[in-house]
Amino acid sequence: MKYIICFFLLFTISLQAKLKFVASHPNIKYIADRIGRERIDSYAMIRGVDDPHFVMTRPDFLVKLNQADIFCMIGLDLEIGWVPLLLQQSRNIKIQKGQPGFCDTSVGVKILGEPTIMLDRSMGDMHIYGNPHYWLDPVNAVQMGSNILGALLRVDPENAEFYESNFKEFKTSMIQLIKEEMKKFEPYFGTKVAVFHDQFVYLANRFKFTANLTLEERPGVPPSTRYLEQVIRKMSAEKTRVILISVYHNRTYAEYVASKVSGSVIVTVPESIGAWEGINTYEDTIRESLRLIREALEKTKKNQ
Repeated sequence: MKYIICFFLLFTISLQAKLKFVASHPNIKYIADRIGRERIDSYAMIRGVDDPHFVMTRPDFLVKLNQADIFCMIGLDLEIGWVPLLLQQSRNIKIQKGQPGFCDTSVGVKILGEPTIMLDRSMGDMHIYGNPHYWLDPVNAVQMGSNILGALLRVDPENAEFYESNFKEFKTSMIQLIKEEMKKFEPYFGTKVAVFHDQFVYLANRFKFTANLTLEERPGVPPSTRYLEQVIRKMSAEKTRVILISVYHNRTYAEYVASKVSGSVIVTVPESIGAWEGINTYEDTIRESLRLIREALEKTKKNQ
């Protein structure tokens, strides 16, 4: 009887065991939680205040990866400096590229900024597969969810109906988000902003503003004073008065430019969940980003 009870307990525990889901980025974790809900135990390797290009790895990353059933990343070489080595050292065949537990959320996304020329390291931290900051478009968030769903179905097909139902709900919420925010942003269609790093192009593309004037001369390389003077002249000529930066960027260069362009405003945009207190969902990142940009555009328009 004792052995029967033990077997029953072990069987019950095994039925309730959650999938261990490791994400390279907090926005991936959020989408996975929306689809996997109580059937997954998720973990994001970085925070919303971290620069995903440059990450100081920790020993606990390897522990998490070693135990993971699914590993999911942004891809397009965004994590090229830290994820490949961690995967190699994880000693977990299930999450290696090509295995059922590996997930790249960029698959199927319409990528912007794909290079049309040959690249080399003298051009800075260029992404040879195109701009990897695609998560700032809610349409792409749906495709990310589809890729996450695919991984969950590969690893846990028994709960397919549960995951598929949750994905449909997430997709519906993203469509509603786009409709609501597009209507709010409509008066600002066609406006121009400057950016420190070329990371807001997907947000701009979806909500119909322009964000292709960068304060970085080359990605990942501090801009020269000569180049910044060119940016200042262009902003002045085009009456661009808003500069977007991320929470992890050094404000020094943006402040220098802003001091030279009369009436300009620097806006810190929460591109990731956890960028600051109160940014707890993907929807928060989009709504707050667009609200801050609208406010800045309105303010600079009044000051002209």
